[in-house]
Amino acid sequence: MGYDRGKQLFSSPHRLELLRALRSEPADTKGLTDELSVSRVTVQRHVNCCSTLGWVRKREGRYELTPVGTHVCKAATTFLDRLSVLEDHEEVVRTLAAVDDSFDPLFLADATISVAEPNDPHEPIIHYRDAMTETETASVRGIMPVFSELFVEIHREHVEAGIETEVIVSRSAFETAPPPSDDVPAPIFTLYVLEESLEVGLTLTDETALVGVHDDRTFVACIESTDPAFREWCTDLYERYRERATRVSFEATTDAENR
Repeated sequence: MGYDRGKQLFSSPHRLELLRALRSEPADTKGLTDELSVSRVTVQRHVNCCSTLGWVRKREGRYELTPVGTHVCKAATTFLDRLSVLEDHEEVVRTLAAVDDSFDPLFLADATISVAEPNDPHEPIIHYRDAMTETETASVRGIMPVFSELFVEIHREHVEAGIETEVIVSRSAFETAPPPSDDVPAPIFTLYVLEESLEVGLTLTDETALVGVHDDRTFVACIESTDPAFREWCTDLYERYRERATRVSFEATTDAENR
């Protein structure tokens, strides 16, 4: 049944356009003709089809969506939005879905995404640096899959400015990272080490979530979003990693530097 209704809807792009137009406000045949830029005959044919399917009804000389038509329009729009995101960001979605199969491609719909290109391989790290330099936040929580001097420098500035910082690092990143500055108050900076490898980097500020996609230890994409659903997914992912990680002291960090 659902497949047959989908064929009816997508047999012409004008049908979804018609539903979207009526979702905004009721309209008569002339208004729909002007909105869709098609002939009056074409509009009437699609209106008749959608009426037969129970998606559109006529009231006081104008067409409007039925409650079912509203749900059909919303479901179809969401479906196409997901396909669009998959088409535009397939590699990013593949990586994040592999990390957590609950990841919804629509999380990326309103995100700012930078991807490393052959002619601009540093775009993601520049994006991350600029975002973190401009942020105003009382706390930072992060996941660092690999050691990066730039990442460490950015977050050292936050810690020295008194921003409470909590970082989870992979074992390999922990063993290659320098110790925190001696003048950093211990309560400000908390470090956790995770024995397993990390596929993504993550930073949570008070209002923004940033996710870094890595490929063979190279930072290849940066995603930035304030969308609450995306932040919730990032927060849940962070907390699951932290539950499996071990908190370490500054002394342990210094010992790692001496190894």
